[in-house]
Amino acid sequence: MDRSIYTERREEILRRMAEDGFDALVIPAGADISYLTGFTGEAGVAVVVLSPEGSSFVTDSRYTTQVAEETEGYECVLWQKGTHSYCENAGMVLAKLAPKTVGIYGADLTYKDFLGMQSRYPQGEYKEAPAYLTEMRAKKTPEELDTIREACRISMLSFYALLDSIRPGVTEKDVADELEHQFRSHGGSGMCFDTIVASGPVNGACPHASVSDRVIQKGDFVTIDFGTRYHGYCSDITRTVAVGKGTDAELYHIFDIVTEAKKAGQEALHAGLTRKELHEAIEAPIKAAGYVTPHGFGHSFGLDIHELPFINGNDETPYEAGTITTIEPGIYVPGLGGVRQEDDYLICDGGYERLTFITDHLIEL
Repeated sequence: MDRSIYTERREEILRRMAEDGFDALVIPAGADISYLTGFTGEAGVAVVVLSPEGSSFVTDSRYTTQVAEETEGYECVLWQKGTHSYCENAGMVLAKLAPKTVGIYGADLTYKDFLGMQSRYPQGEYKEAPAYLTEMRAKKTPEELDTIREACRISMLSFYALLDSIRPGVTEKDVADELEHQFRSHGGSGMCFDTIVASGPVNGACPHASVSDRVIQKGDFVTIDFGTRYHGYCSDITRTVAVGKGTDAELYHIFDIVTEAKKAGQEALHAGLTRKELHEAIEAPIKAAGYVTPHGFGHSFGLDIHELPFINGNDETPYEAGTITTIEPGIYVPGLGGVRQEDDYLICDGGYERLTFITDHLIEL
């Protein structure tokens, strides 16, 4: 990605900080640092301090070369001997800057780390900062969208390559392992979340079942929730497939309802639609059939697999063009099994762009 985008993001945050009366901003961890700086290292190995007087990237000696190669406009500040955390070192940076009001960004700062930072700079007035980066990350740039489209493409190719491996006698773990192999074979960087492979009347009825050693049987419905990363960005797809011809008509009926619900949400999508309206559109076919979905109907994603906004039946905020959302209705019946279907969409002014194209029809293997 063009490095100038990171400079633009930093300047926008500094502008908003000034408007809100913050003299410095501490960003303690997570994908926010990657989004702001371009750093691709693991989460939890850096703290960023933004200030009009200069911005610092606090890390340790393992990452100095990476910081120099991937970021611009930051002074790399190394972990000092005798200190206990990156945040304590960030407090030392603050002590040099001497800001009056310090914003703390996000939810990744523990109380212990905060005390360590405050011990190095007790003079500052510490306040929770507004959700600057969350708001920026919700609307994807053209470069981000191209990367996400490729992550989606790799996930789709990997899924189709997986299908021959799903058969009676293999375990859920076998399926998950093969899918990760396919991700890497097609250019992805492994899983962007733990793959769900949920089969049969027990695991299949658990929306977020852990992958187990259960042996897949003929007639099982198997729900697979999966996604890979590409250049740091996620994808998120779910399909329920049938292993041979099942004998329970209710599962087939549930599949049709879930497919109808996903289609209803898809057809409703456009900029200006509220989270509540989208929730209601997806829920209507499920509710009319006498079922409920025990989880949310979708969310945005990007550098993290779950990002705001979430589809929410109580949220009347409208979607903006450039926002990504999943649509993922599901129905789960204990002792019978379950069905979930999920696709990814870009919300546009006149409607939507569907980003994942696996068939909506039941795949019978």
